[in-house]
Amino acid sequence: MKKKLIILTILSAVSAGSFFAVRKLNHFMKDKAVKQDRKKLESLVDKYLHGNEKLLEFVGTLSDSQVRELVEILDSIQKQRDQLKLKSPAIPEYLEKKVTQLLN
Repeated sequence: MKKKLIILTILSAVSAGSFFAVRKLNHFMKDKAVKQDRKKLESLVDKYLHGNEKLLEFVGTLSDSQVRELVEILDSIQKQRDQLKLKSPAIPEYLEKKVTQLLN
């Protein structure tokens, strides 16, 4: 009886430990993905919108889900552009004009 209780206690501790380890790993992976998405969005602002400070501040205020949505939209635009094999689209200039008009 005492042996069964010890084995049950050890199994409970191991299962709880593995649960928390997997949970922590999942949280770490999500944080890493969000940081990468935010950095990618900031680099796109630097590249296509000439590092506009107001836009960089705006990117800093976005929630994680909003950043993820924007990155997904920009990735889909990039894929469509690659499929059409456009060499220099007018999208960045148009986007820059619209954003500067919104900010001013």
